[in-house]
Amino acid sequence: MGLSFILALNVQQERMTRMRRKRRRRHHREIHVDVEDLKTWVAPEIPLDLLIEILTRLPAKSVLRFKCVSNFWSSLFSSRYFRNRFLMVSSQRHSRLYMSFMDLYNDSKSMLLSSAPISSTFPSSLVFDQDLTIRKMGGFILRVLRGFICFTVDSKPHIYNPTTRQLVILPAMEESVIIAEEEEDNYEIFFFMGHDHVKDQLKLLCTITTMSNDMQKIESELWVFVLEAGGSWKRVAKEFPPHLPSPYELNMNGVLYYLAWTDMHTCVLVSFDFRSEEFNMIQVPRKAGDKILPRLKKWLTQIDYAGKVAVFDMTYLKVRGTVDLWVVQDWRNKEWLRKTLVLQPSQLHPIFDNHRLLAKGTLKGKVILVPRYLVSPFYFLCYDLQLNDLKKVEIKGIPDRWFSKPNTDIYCDIEFMNPSESIEYLET
Repeated sequence: MGLSFILALNVQQERMTRMRRKRRRRHHREIHVDVEDLKTWVAPEIPLDLLIEILTRLPAKSVLRFKCVSNFWSSLFSSRYFRNRFLMVSSQRHSRLYMSFMDLYNDSKSMLLSSAPISSTFPSSLVFDQDLTIRKMGGFILRVLRGFICFTVDSKPHIYNPTTRQLVILPAMEESVIIAEEEEDNYEIFFFMGHDHVKDQLKLLCTITTMSNDMQKIESELWVFVLEAGGSWKRVAKEFPPHLPSPYELNMNGVLYYLAWTDMHTCVLVSFDFRSEEFNMIQVPRKAGDKILPRLKKWLTQIDYAGKVAVFDMTYLKVRGTVDLWVVQDWRNKEWLRKTLVLQPSQLHPIFDNHRLLAKGTLKGKVILVPRYLVSPFYFLCYDLQLNDLKKVEIKGIPDRWFSKPNTDIYCDIEFMNPSESIEYLET
């Protein structure tokens, strides 16, 4: 029986071998193409809309290199439609964290770092893996929008595109009356970046403010610069009430929001529409029973709360473990909705560990709290408003030399950029 089984197995193996040989011969006959046919064969043209969808999914560096393929590809990549489409597709990727370091006594040692991409959920630590430093890089008050970074050096706005590595330095505000009459230490200048969705224009809003020590007298100027060829500073809203802006901003649907002070104790929420270039202002309410505190003892910022503008008040976070959230329900009728969040005592340790925390707005639905000074180990806090939960995220990869400097000698700022990548080159 064993011999019969072996013979039957050999027959089966020979049969399978013959079948495989037949299939290979049949396959070769099917794919054989005459050489003469190859000479006349033309690949079908890819429809333009399909080609654009393919190219927008490539890495930004590849798209920039492919501009040299042909004049058509160069003009395609430079077109407004393709740039906006690429920006929209890239916005589906992961966000990044940017951090600016400035040596107040040696500008040449300033630098800009970028973190590894942030996944859908915050990890316990983030690592800086890119040094974006180029000449004249690093400055005050980072702004990020549509793939561009704005920072300030010597009262001049610097616009940097980390994808194209283009750095544009805009001209100084030569026509400002405040700058002409005041010394540099006697005025505050802030630059806010925004986008006009109708004209598809990037714009800068500049606020210049001078005031007395008791804030009884305030003067302010508002200027707009369109980031395009031939752009120049234009003064707007000359009759708008003078105010001292907070340096933090919120961009929603083409409208800029920032908090400001009209005197030592009155805080207002200011809106600026980048399309119409119109300002509006409403006063931030006070909680009944709370003391009327001066500006320097209030810790406020504006945030995006489920698609609505809200004021995040963390003044009493250390004292009471509470946060007040003022949500704008109706801007025209000045209607607000207040919510009070109470943190558990076990979650307050990161708050007490740091001398001063700044609220830097929201990312992925969470409020980001950042230490005002550079400390080691460096970290930020993610405050989930829905879960009322606080999470600590450590930052790694900051060069050790920055921790060895006194905080009075350096300036550092941290900002999150949405994952949009811009392949646009600015012409100004």
